[in-house]
Amino acid sequence: MSKLINIFALTSLAIFATTFSVAPAHALATPGHLHLNRQVHHDVLAKKRTKRTDTQRCKPRPSSSSLVASSSEAPSSSAAAPTTSSAVQPTTSSKAVQPTTSSKAAQTSSSSSAPPATSSTSSGSSGSNKVGLAWPNGPTTDLQFYNTDAVGWCVPIVSEFVFTCTEVVYRIYSWSPYTPDPDNKYPNMKFMAQLWGSDQISDFESVVKAGYADFILGFNEPNESGQSNMSPEDGASLWKQHIEPKRALGYQTCSPATSSNPNGLTWVQNWVKACDGGCTFDYVCVHWYDVKAADFKAYVENWHTTFGKDIFITEFAPQNFNGGAQPSTGDIWAFYQEVMPWIMQTSYIKGAFPFGFMHDMSNVNVADQLMASSGQPTDLGWYIINGNY
Repeated sequence: MSKLINIFALTSLAIFATTFSVAPAHALATPGHLHLNRQVHHDVLAKKRTKRTDTQRCKPRPSSSSLVASSSEAPSSSAAAPTTSSAVQPTTSSKAVQPTTSSKAAQTSSSSSAPPATSSTSSGSSGSNKVGLAWPNGPTTDLQFYNTDAVGWCVPIVSEFVFTCTEVVYRIYSWSPYTPDPDNKYPNMKFMAQLWGSDQISDFESVVKAGYADFILGFNEPNESGQSNMSPEDGASLWKQHIEPKRALGYQTCSPATSSNPNGLTWVQNWVKACDGGCTFDYVCVHWYDVKAADFKAYVENWHTTFGKDIFITEFAPQNFNGGAQPSTGDIWAFYQEVMPWIMQTSYIKGAFPFGFMHDMSNVNVADQLMASSGQPTDLGWYIINGNY
């Protein structure tokens, strides 16, 4: 009888140990596709962002309740192509905001509904090698949700008791010379300093020294009166005085980024002429806002063909600035499901910075928002960063 009791006790102990044993360490490295169980957040219109001076918001968007089932659905075709657009693009402030050490605590998302299904086609590339952050949020703990450690393992994010992770974000810029990571907590997120325009010269010269960063972005939409607003000749002069000398300190450079107004291409061509060989730029920076994926691809291809250089797309989003209806949530998903694989597969595109990793979308359609109120990426943000293209 005592033997039977001992056997029973050992069996019970084995069952208890098996049931409550610790999960393997690799459970923290759940593939990024589990983000598809999260919900697209459109519930927050954040406080006015200091990087934008235009208080006008976009017109009310159509209902976002209908979601696409796959990437095969075409985006809305109601708006004009970018080659004919003359509307004012999103505005960014010329006043550089110096980083502070304050930050807000991150919250976890409580959403659960699934976004549209993604395409099953894969190019074997993930968002980790080209996707960057256009970041107006200043130094904040939100950056932890977009960082990886030095060996490339993804950072685990706990939400709804499910471990998910985000791949490395390639680069980050802030529409200013100031880094949003002044303490260098996230060294894998390479900062790109920017000379936004003439109003930032003193800030730019005070912080952009040897070793501060390795990349400089040129002026922000100098062809627009509400942006850095300068002639190609003035742009050439400023570049020669303040950006060209930084190349001797080890900086790579990207051209001024005009809006997708048709006069933008002409502005850069005239700037090159005014430089007369005195403005060295390794890459061409472009911005684009409209609604058709095909127009986006044609626009980027045209800039590459015109200048014969690799491209950084430092702002882009499916946004209608031509007076028509805004794309629905389904249209926006379809747009990114078409253009992100193309971006990853196109060798001359070296970086892509979708507009929307921020709390305040200013005058851009809130359906384009890629950051939830918690600071974590929305479902669409997760797809763009982690998508299995």
